[in-house]
Amino acid sequence: MSTIEARVGAEIVKYGKDQKAVRLTVEDGKGAKAFTEIAFYGAHVLKFTKVSNGKETPMLWVSKKAVLDGTKAIRGGIPVIFPQFGPLGSMKSHGFGRISVWDLEGISSSLLKKEISATFRLTENELSKKMWGESVKFIYDLKVTLKADAVTSAAGTKPDFLLELESTVTNTGDETFDLTCAMHSYFPISDITAASVSSIEPGTFKGCKYIDQLAEGKERADKIKTQESEKIIFDKETDSIYLNVPKHLQVIDSKTGLRIIQETNYKDAVIWNPWINKAKAMSDFGDEEYKEMVCVEVAEIGTKGNAIEVKAGEVSKRTFCITSN
Repeated sequence: MSTIEARVGAEIVKYGKDQKAVRLTVEDGKGAKAFTEIAFYGAHVLKFTKVSNGKETPMLWVSKKAVLDGTKAIRGGIPVIFPQFGPLGSMKSHGFGRISVWDLEGISSSLLKKEISATFRLTENELSKKMWGESVKFIYDLKVTLKADAVTSAAGTKPDFLLELESTVTNTGDETFDLTCAMHSYFPISDITAASVSSIEPGTFKGCKYIDQLAEGKERADKIKTQESEKIIFDKETDSIYLNVPKHLQVIDSKTGLRIIQETNYKDAVIWNPWINKAKAMSDFGDEEYKEMVCVEVAEIGTKGNAIEVKAGEVSKRTFCITSN
């Protein structure tokens, strides 16, 4: 009788226009495998895909019109938002993390645990000095780990392939700095009208405060609302920052049955879909692509836009993972 062995592997691959990425692959020893690809540009996770019986199931979505030449943030996958979320500060929207070239610090693996990791590092560069100031000194390590037979702590979940992103920001300077951040995850769905976002019991979205960024009002306090139902559904443009969300979130596609689960210690979450008009207004987004994606972004934003304070010598660490059941 032949046996199937578990395997892990890493390689450098090319994408777009002469761009490089690291591909991590894990085979579970039962005939299934998964792979992820992380670009050097932005330490951007481009793909997380499961393969079983020859069928690929993408866990992340990337626009067909995404710019893949290193001149613009990539539309889709998981952009790293650092050190400013959106326009909440003096920097260019979403900061410089997603548009910087990161260094690959190393690859580590454990065949016994059926997992493999790649660690990327960002330190001061021309963009950071221009946007954040010459005096700010930092190290940002992003460790991306792909695992087989892993499980979150969410009730009722089963072992499966899991992608984990561990962010470690160290203040190596002499001054305290503030930051906001997010993992801007784009998830695939068959049709936006079939999609919903919710928590997993015992957590609940019902009663959560959120900032409706599309609401009228000059001050953020004018845009704070209360979520009235457990499920978030989509029938119009959505751009909301949910504050102090449950640990476990899920995206459910009622047509295909796909259930994508997030586990996180980030406090906030941003739910976004551009809908019709905004989709047409974006050059790197197809006019009809709003129907096939939804963003559920784990984040640290807060009500005032300065969610994290990191003093000299301190370390700030956050983790989130994605799986499906």
